[in-house]
Amino acid sequence: MSKTDPNRPLRVLRVLTRPNLGGPTRQAIALWHAHRAMGVETLLVTGQVGPEEVALLPGDHGVPVVADGTAPGWLTLPDMRRGVDPLGDRRARRALRACIETYQPDVVHTHTSKAGLIGRKAAWSCRVPVVAHTFHGHVLKDYFGRIPSLLLAYLERRLARRTDVLFAISPSCRDELTECRVAAADRFVVTTPAVAVTEPVAREVARERLAIPGDQWRVCAVGRLVPIKRLGDFVQTIADDAELHGDVIGDGPLRDALHAQAERVTAGRASVRGAVEDIAQLLPAYDAVVLPSVREGCPLVAIEAFAAGVPVVGYDVPGVRDALSHFGRGLLVPEADGPAGLLRALRTLRADSAAQKALIADARRAVHACSPEVVAARLLDSYRAASARSSN
Repeated sequence: MSKTDPNRPLRVLRVLTRPNLGGPTRQAIALWHAHRAMGVETLLVTGQVGPEEVALLPGDHGVPVVADGTAPGWLTLPDMRRGVDPLGDRRARRALRACIETYQPDVVHTHTSKAGLIGRKAAWSCRVPVVAHTFHGHVLKDYFGRIPSLLLAYLERRLARRTDVLFAISPSCRDELTECRVAAADRFVVTTPAVAVTEPVAREVARERLAIPGDQWRVCAVGRLVPIKRLGDFVQTIADDAELHGDVIGDGPLRDALHAQAERVTAGRASVRGAVEDIAQLLPAYDAVVLPSVREGCPLVAIEAFAAGVPVVGYDVPGVRDALSHFGRGLLVPEADGPAGLLRALRTLRADSAAQKALIADARRAVHACSPEVVAARLLDSYRAASARSSN
């Protein structure tokens, strides 16, 4: 794809707002390694994690730390952060332009909203051949009020017009972005998330490490402790069944509130464990994973649960619906049923071991579809197609 040297390896500059413990960071790390195995050189550029977040540093996961844009690896831009900071954003965009001019990428691929704004503007000013953006979800609904949401949708619409490839992490994500008029449905390439699953440990070992009694029926919910994850519904589900136990795994601003709720209503049957970085390996300790979110892009923990042989229950909402009916299979509950519906689904699983096994068997196909190698190859196909279009 390189117009200057056809024999040079393809160079991708991937931009992420910050390397926090979440799906976009994990996917960026997985894609860095998968593309390296294919001969693609990736420079992963991120901002900094805020003080209230848990970091997932690419340098701790095999991505070399680099000081500038002269080589593939991981580069940090201190001025790129979450939130509104016009001066910091301008400094970050200047630094990113300098990085692009040094690295000379064939593709700039941005992830998450702030990186999408700063990264795409920097790429266009440097005339990068292909500019791509992935929506891992969106913040155009349920996050802010009506006016901020309309302004964000207008901004995304303007950015989308000039973007060569728009990726959506699930069909529901594409459909909602289309509904918000970000772009027409045929502008989006739906690409499964890249999930580098690790070999899960044996159930007995996982339970010992998490101090869970061997005969206890226990479930978990995993995610950032923020309102949109609706983890209070999970705690209430535990509260409504005296034989049910559960763990909230993650960190975020609602940690204290969820801990207080669990102490108040579950008589010690629910706990807030905080972030557990190797939770994917330990999922066999649980009898089910629960997804009570308002919406998701595509919940990576569902794919990890499929790989670990753990059934998944969740509300029938965008993203969760895709994971449990399109990519794999789980038990979907009408959102209007609330915690009572989640509890019915969990009781169904607890009473029917055959149903558990059937769900697990049907879900394993999602693990292959989301493997980093498969997703990395799909991205390369899209980059090449976009490059061919721009050359005509």
